[in-house]
Amino acid sequence: MTQIILFTTLLYLVQVMLPNIVKSRFGENVSESARRAVNNLRESMSVFFVLAVLSIQLNVEANTMIALTWLVLRIIFVLIYVTGFNAKPANESGKVKQPIRSLVWVISIVCLFSMGVNLF
Repeated sequence: MTQIILFTTLLYLVQVMLPNIVKSRFGENVSESARRAVNNLRESMSVFFVLAVLSIQLNVEANTMIALTWLVLRIIFVLIYVTGFNAKPANESGKVKQPIRSLVWVISIVCLFSMGVNLF
């Protein structure tokens, strides 16, 4: 679990730098997507860290695989978000839909919920 926490921290550091890295090469739209992706990671990362540390403290081995699944889903999420994979045309309000990205996000939230349930 400690390694997964460290890799999650590495993912965060890479994502923090990503908007500036992609801006010069791919433009403002991709940079903005990268900014949104890192903001989304920030929202769930604190919950993940709490659950991961509690899993270590309470010796809940079942959460290790769930945590790894969450990390892989977060990597897939940022790749889908930044590349615009499966993007549907913008609607009237200007929002672009990415159904696969939404599905990946929902599954990652289910992973966090499962980790929490396993603590009891």
